[in-house]
Amino acid sequence: MLLDSNTERVMNLVDMVNDLKGIDRIRLAIHLLEEHYFSTKYSESFIKLLKEVLEILDPNSKKVITNFAKYKNLLFISAKYMELSLCEKKKFSVEMLFNIFQYDFKNEEINNKINQELNIYDYCYSLNVL
Repeated sequence: MLLDSNTERVMNLVDMVNDLKGIDRIRLAIHLLEEHYFSTKYSESFIKLLKEVLEILDPNSKKVITNFAKYKNLLFISAKYMELSLCEKKKFSVEMLFNIFQYDFKNEEINNKINQELNIYDYCYSLNVL
């Protein structure tokens, strides 16, 4: 975990994200960032980056509308996310993106792209959650 001051609810959600496959972590991050519960100057660039990564992981992802109900675990995490306060949502988004930043996708192109373009520390400071 990147932040020390997380609540138990945030830590429980982060644990659930840790159990997801890489592609599901990306799907969840895109879904939550697109909901615009809050936005930063990084939100749009992160969404674009994550969609590029998703397209590498699943080349058919652009051709179909993702039915989120098909992914019960992502739907559950998304529902739990909506129960969080705004501060907790910000902290969870930092932890979720940090989790993606640390994850090994077993694909050097994806790992390099994420390491170069996912400015998680700048995002964290922009949200003022430290």
